[in-house]
Amino acid sequence: MKLRITTIVYLLNVIVAVCGTSVQIYTFGEDCSVTLEKVNDDESFIAEYYGKKDLDSWCDHMSFTGRDSGYMNEYEICITPLVYEDPDCAVELTYKERYGGSPLKKYTCNDKPTTKYCGEQDEYMYIYLEHKNSRNLQNVQVKLKVEAVMTYNYYTRIGIIIGSVVGGILVICVVIGVILCIACRGRRSPGQVMNPGTGVRMGQFQSPNASQPAGNYAPPLTGSYPTQPTGSQPTQQIVNGHTPSAPAFAGYTYNAPPPAYNTASKM
Repeated sequence: MKLRITTIVYLLNVIVAVCGTSVQIYTFGEDCSVTLEKVNDDESFIAEYYGKKDLDSWCDHMSFTGRDSGYMNEYEICITPLVYEDPDCAVELTYKERYGGSPLKKYTCNDKPTTKYCGEQDEYMYIYLEHKNSRNLQNVQVKLKVEAVMTYNYYTRIGIIIGSVVGGILVICVVIGVILCIACRGRRSPGQVMNPGTGVRMGQFQSPNASQPAGNYAPPLTGSYPTQPTGSQPTQQIVNGHTPSAPAFAGYTYNAPPPAYNTASKM
């Protein structure tokens, strides 16, 4: 049995060396001043007893608290039974939250601890191993692993708060940017303008008979326009409700041009 316990301790030390977690071993009956030892991710403990020492009232308990160096994070203390042998029913194992308080858990030879037990968040843990009925203690073998499980990470919580604030500011900036973009587009949108290749803008159209100001000549409009003939035109008469067709255009008669200058002198 002792060889088995020694092997377990050796394996635990090897695991601790690999993982980088420090393990401190305390013995009931020998270490009588184990009071509110700090347990965290980097520090765990072994509480053991092998029947070599008497369990008096000063050395029959140990106490632990879940704390780290910054005192910011919070933990719950968990106790895992590795070995529990009491063939003579000589001891009683009790877990409490405070010295002299009410038991959280109580174990005897008829009700051995077999599973991990965790206390409340940010609460102390007192472990009592008390001698009962003056029976033989030399056959008692108890080995408990005391570790802490983080229940509140202060730095993670601060990071979440900062991230939420920064994210909220970014969302607000994006919303404001979208609103400003929509407003700028609304101001820049002009009235409907015709395509220059398909028509003439209304602001540039001018009547053909209008006079052109100096320095701003507009090109003449192209195309054939009918010319109003001079002279008298026959009056159309309505005969039997029909308008007779207009007579064919026979041309215009022009007056003879004035005589040349030499001709006028001779006369």
